[in-house]
Formats: sequence, C-alpha cells, structure tokens
Amino acid sequence: MNLNNLSEYLKQCVVIVFLFIGGNLFSQSQKLIPTGTWRTHLSYHAPKYCESTLKYVYAATDNGLWRTDNFGQMTILKKTDGFLAEEITAMKFNRQKNILVIGYIDGGIDLLINDQRIIPILGFKNKPLQGNKQINTISFVENDALISTEFGILILDLDKFEIRDSYTSIGEFGAQVAVKSACVVADSIYIATLDKIRSAPWNALVNLNDYQQWSTLLEIDLPKHLHNWNDSLIYESENTLYTYYKGVQRTTYTSDEPIVDVFINQNGLHVFRPGLILNYQNGSLKTESINLVVNATQAPDGIYWFCTGLKTGVIKKDPNGELSFRPNGPPNRSIFGMTQSGNWLLCAGGGVSATFGNAFNTSGYYLYNQDGWRSELPSNFSKNLYDYIFVAHNPINDRYYAATHSFGMVEFTKGNLTNRFDETNSPLKRIDDSMFIHIGGLGIDSKGGMWVVNRNNSKALLYRTLSGDWISLSMRNNENDVVGLHVDDQDRKWFIMQGGGIWVFHEGKNINSSSDDSWVKITQNNGLVSNQVLSIKSDQNGYVWIGTNQGLNVFTGRNPFTNPKVERFIVEQDGAVGYLMGEEYIRDILVDGGNRKWFATTNGVFCIDEYGQRVIKHFTKENSPLLSNRTISLGQVDYSSELFIGTDFGIISYQNDAGKGSDAFGEIKVYPNPVYPKYDGDITIDGLAQNSEVRIADVQGRVVYQTKSNGSKATWNGYRLDGTRPNSGVYFVFAINADGSETALGKFVFIQ
Repeated sequence: MNLNNLSEYLKQCVVIVFLFIGGNLFSQSQKLIPTGTWRTHLSYHAPKYCESTLKYVYAATDNGLWRTDNFGQMTILKKTDGFLAEEITAMKFNRQKNILVIGYIDGGIDLLINDQRIIPILGFKNKPLQGNKQINTISFVENDALISTEFGILILDLDKFEIRDSYTSIGEFGAQVAVKSACVVADSIYIATLDKIRSAPWNALVNLNDYQQWSTLLEIDLPKHLHNWNDSLIYESENTLYTYYKGVQRTTYTSDEPIVDVFINQNGLHVFRPGLILNYQNGSLKTESINLVVNATQAPDGIYWFCTGLKTGVIKKDPNGELSFRPNGPPNRSIFGMTQSGNWLLCAGGGVSATFGNAFNTSGYYLYNQDGWRSELPSNFSKNLYDYIFVAHNPINDRYYAATHSFGMVEFTKGNLTNRFDETNSPLKRIDDSMFIHIGGLGIDSKGGMWVVNRNNSKALLYRTLSGDWISLSMRNNENDVVGLHVDDQDRKWFIMQGGGIWVFHEGKNINSSSDDSWVKITQNNGLVSNQVLSIKSDQNGYVWIGTNQGLNVFTGRNPFTNPKVERFIVEQDGAVGYLMGEEYIRDILVDGGNRKWFATTNGVFCIDEYGQRVIKHFTKENSPLLSNRTISLGQVDYSSELFIGTDFGIISYQNDAGKGSDAFGEIKVYPNPVYPKYDGDITIDGLAQNSEVRIADVQGRVVYQTKSNGSKATWNGYRLDGTRPNSGVYFVFAINADGSETALGKFVFIQ
C-alpha cells in the first residue's frame, strides 16, 4: 500500500469502522496503566501497626500502608501519593490537630493533615548520622510531638511543621542514649531507655541538651509504653503495668502474657495482651476477650481494630463478628525470581544462604495476572515446600514451574497447582547427608523441554520432555555446583557456577549419547570481567548478555564452543567514554519486546538500547517511584508488557513502552480511552505487529501523528506533529506491518 494515499484511505476506513466496530468506545480493560507510569505491588497481609483518625483506620505492614473507612472501603497509600514510603515503625494520631504522624525506619516523618494533606519532615532523615535512625514511638504534649529515636528525642512543632529541637546527650554524664518511649507529665519529661527511666524539668527555660538537667528516676528492665494518665506516669516493664506519682510507684496490672500495646484516649486507658483487653475509665475496669494481638487502636465509635502480626490484615472487632480488611497483594515482600513471559507472573519469594544453602524462607510463591495476586493455593502439591528460588514459563504448553531448595518443585496450569516433582516421581534426589533436594537451575528449551540441575547428584543434569519423560545426564567433570541456568535461542545451556565462571552445553542431535555433546568453560581467561557471574540472558539478535558482580559482558559470536570469547562494550554517554554498565552489580537481566535490555542492579534499574550503545533509562529511588535501589529480579507479562521490578522492599511495576511483538497484528487496544483533558502522559497503542508504521487520524482522515511501533506498542504524547493539541473527537489508528502485507485499525476518544 502507498502510504502517501493514507488520507483518502483513512476516510474510507472511518466509515467502515463506524459500521462494523461502532460499539462502546470505553470497553477496553481498565486494569492497564498508562505508559511510563508505575504501580506498587506491596504486601498488605501482616500489618504491624494500626491507628485510627476521625474518619479512617490506617494500617501498615513492613512495606505497605492503607486506610479503611467505616464502610470497609480500602485505599492504598503509596509513594506516588506523596508519602515517604519507607518501612513504617510508628504511627500516632493527634485528635486536637487532626494530624496523623507517621515515622519511618530511616528517620523520615510524614504529617497527614485532615486525612488529605501530606507534609514530609526530612530534617532528621537527612542528618548525616551513622547508625539506626528509625522512629521508635510518638507522643504529644500541647502543640508538639515527642519523637523517640535511637539518637534521643526530637521535638516536632505541629503548628509550624518543623523539628524545633533535638536532645541527644541526655544519658548519664552526657552519653547518647537510645530512647524507646517518652512523655510529658505535669512539669517533667520522662524517657525510657533500655534499663532506666530518666527525667528532666519541662519548661522553656531549661536546656535539655545539658545532661545535668537529667536524672535517673528508676532503674528498671526494658521500660516502655510511657504515658501521662491522670497526671501520673504510667509505664510497663516485664509484663507489669505501673503508675508513678509523686515518688510513689504502684502496680496497676500484672499479666501472665506479654503486654503488647498501651494507649490512652478520650475513653480512658487501654491495655492489650494476647487474649484480653483492659479498659480503665473513671475508676472502673472493663475487659474484653481478644485473640492474638500485636497492636491496636480504637475508632471514634468505640470499636477496637487490631493487628495480629499474621496474614490476617487489620481486624475490626465488630460486635457482630470480627471483620478482616486487607488489600490485594503478594503475601510477603521477599523476592528471589520472576518469570518474564506468559500472561501470568510467577514469583519465587524464597532465597538461599550466602553459600547457596537453605535459608528456610517460608515466603512461598506468588502468582499475578489481570485479576490480581494469589498465593498459598489449597493443594497438597506444595505441602512443606519452602525456599522457592527458580521459576520458569513454558510457552509451548503455557505451564509454569517453581523450583525450591527444600523438597522439589511444582507445576502451575492456568493459575492452579497441577503437579509436584520430587524423588517419588522424577530423578530428583535428596542430598546424601541431609533430607533436602537442592535445585541449582531451571530452564525451558525451544521444544518445550524442561532442564533442571539437581545439585550434589552424580547425574545432576535432568531433562523432562514435553511428553513427560525424564532423562538424566552428567555435568562436565561432574561439576554440579550450579547456581543458575539460562537456555538461549539456540538451545544452548548456560550454567552459572558457584565456583566461578560459566559452563556452556549443547546435547547435540542425540540426547542419549554423549558422543556429540559440546561443552566449553568460560572464565576471565575468555574475557569475563569477573568469574562471579550473577545473571545471563540471550536477546532477539542471538547476543548473550552476562551480568557479574563487576559489570557486564556480551557474547556476540556464532559458536561459543569454537570461539568462547566474551566482550565488554565501550560506549560514550553524556560526553564520557567507558564500559557499558561500568562496574555495576547485575542481579538480573530482562529483554523487552523492543529487544532492549533491562538490568536489575544494586544501583537501581538500567535500560539500554537494542545493540548496547547507550543507556536509555536509569531508574533509582531518588529519581522515580522505585522502592529501593537494591533491585533483585525482573519480570514481565505478555498481555501488557508491564515490567515488574523486585527489590529488597517489595515489588513495583513500570508500564513499559515496548511490548512483545510478532509479525501479525493482534487486537488493537488504545489506553487510556477516553483521553481526558487533564491527562498529560503518553497514549499507548498495543497489539501492533513488530516494526509497523502507525498513523493517527481524525474523522476527516487528516493525520495528526505518525510513528513506528516498539515491538507490539507505539505511543503518542497527545500533540500534533506541529506541537499543537488536537481538537476533541474520535480518532483512528491506522497501522501497516513492515512488509505492507497486513493492516490494522483502532479508535479512541480524545477530549480536549
């Protein structure tokens, strides 16, 4: 087709489109996110903290924060909303100011005012201090918040939204002490250290940084939960609650279970221990039963909410029965590996020790698709399995596999567990001197066969055919200390060796005969920048990319068995010349639909172009919503090409602009659709053939934009070729594949 005649052709297409696909313009999936945007996938299963404001109950896990209203409507709160989004270590609500104070593990503080406005307090977080800066507890006095930290006390002005004072040298003889809890009672301030309660006068004329103003009130083991209750100091130590008033200490309550939480509000003093709630108010005591509890709060209607520390979400202790609230997400933040193809994302949440032994990580596996996250499926196939480490997708039969470092591996079909492989139904063997089956690698070849490395086995290399038959082979020189496996597009197996370097293997035409086997060892002698290899991935050009603890190598040759030399690419970036990826610690590699390479490193995530000539993107925690710079694994799903990034703080995804392409068109999807006036991101066209030419036209057939697809996707920034914004209306997408043999049409609504 002659693209110069596109305008007239499009006018004809407009009529056809209205006649044959003139249905609902807004029927496409709303689960897709715009290109270039982010989505967090945090764990909300096991909150540690909960705190009620006037309208909501807030709950926090190791890495997730959300709120629930009285009707059970949940809202996830995240970094892109303006929160600092580190691990939360303290939350406290000031009813008079209507401010929720949130403290983080890195010393950051967020003030959430009226449940809407977020003000970050960064003074302590950014202070150059060596050591643990976490916020321990929060209490209030007049217009101030007393912030207890491992470095002392911060005084946070809730009117000016700033740290007014900090007191650090408040231990004996001016020593710095860790403060676990603090409060003001009458004219004195009290702090709890590891083995003492210390006090000082509380008034504007006293310099609390003068250690001589401080004295030891009590020597007591692990005092905590300091509060002002009816002008008396109340505190807890070793499961006993005490009051202190005018030099006299009295026992209020002694428990045979740990006292896990104490708070005071308009309804009196509330004490929580497993099995029991005590409420002291106006000289009377009320008790309620409760199951396991680690933290609790009380809503304005008097109903308690609590956390158990288990995977139960936050629980409302409703008179009609307990109700659990928990947004959808993976059950844990731990991540080790993710699949990179298919319409499910399978994650291994486990890990190994530093010596590739057992970590006894019970995080399990996590599955994700358009309907959300699922895990811990009811099945005997996964019984007693832990330390999930390797995952793979078989595109031939669309099955997924997860290998463990404990007792075998499991198979998933359409999101359900359908099989288990161990010593009872496969050649997998347990280690002679232990009960474990240690798997060192997992990969799928072009025929749909599965390759598995069974460490510490004389026949360590196992092959399962698509029909289910197993074949056992030996590793070269019986070196079976494999810690990773990649199968390239030529069905060559690349083994990452714990002892250093890479073994490359091909079984030849007859897998049952070793006579035509090919083996080669690649080490620093062949150009590896380091023998400590961490990741391997082949791309669409046949290049093999090798990530190490000291940078990147690339195999660009045709045959590693005759010429096993690997290279380092030298590039110019921003006026500087150096090795591509420098000395980055490259944990994982992903190839996207545009044949670009993504690298998970300890310095964020990098994306380089198809031929490795420049860095296109470098996402860090500082310049993007990335959860942590310590990235561990990368994943991808075919239906959206959403890029999943596993970090030591959890999983986050980025909507990539390159999709998995093919020579044929799929269903043309445009999102967002409609495009609203306030939307200023990229508009994505998906379902395209690889390298297709794409033009966008109005109902008169006038072209407003043209581009080429990146894999299955193309993007438009919403502006005409002359830089102006087009008028509101229905717009049509016309695409033609690389050789002109196929065309495709789509449509969307643009609102100016």
